[in-house]
Amino acid sequence: MFLLLLIATQATLFAQTRYLLKTVAITIPTVLDLQIISGANPVVDFNVTSKIDNGIELLAATTFTYRSNKAWFVTIKAGSADFTGGVSGSPMPASVIKYRLNGATLPYAPLSNLDQSLLANSGSKNARGTGSASIDFQVNPGYNYPPSQNYSLQVIYTISNL
Repeated sequence: MFLLLLIATQATLFAQTRYLLKTVAITIPTVLDLQIISGANPVVDFNVTSKIDNGIELLAATTFTYRSNKAWFVTIKAGSADFTGGVSGSPMPASVIKYRLNGATLPYAPLSNLDQSLLANSGSKNARGTGSASIDFQVNPGYNYPPSQNYSLQVIYTISNL
């Protein structure tokens, strides 16, 4: 009987369970990423009169990717109200360039140096996620500006969650 009691006591000691707890902490920063993957610096060459008459349409002139883990929107704007270069005293305005999302049926909108909604807006944001988009340009200075080979204008794309 003593032997049975000793074996039962040892079995109870070996059958106990022990728990160890460890807390795992994860930190995820806000991701708002916008990258141009093609058409970073489109060149528009009015090398024939018909292009000056009709303007030039650049479909998918710039393509970018976006990634965000928060609701987001993208804006577009010109870096200044006018192009640099050209002839002094005859500035060419940014509005010579018109833009739209590639494949959109909406008419082209004139570019300005104020932020303009491109993908959603601050009041109606896109859900978090990843993807890509392309921008079409329509450029038509007509006969309003003197000849020059050095007109240039920065176009600024901004992704935001504010």
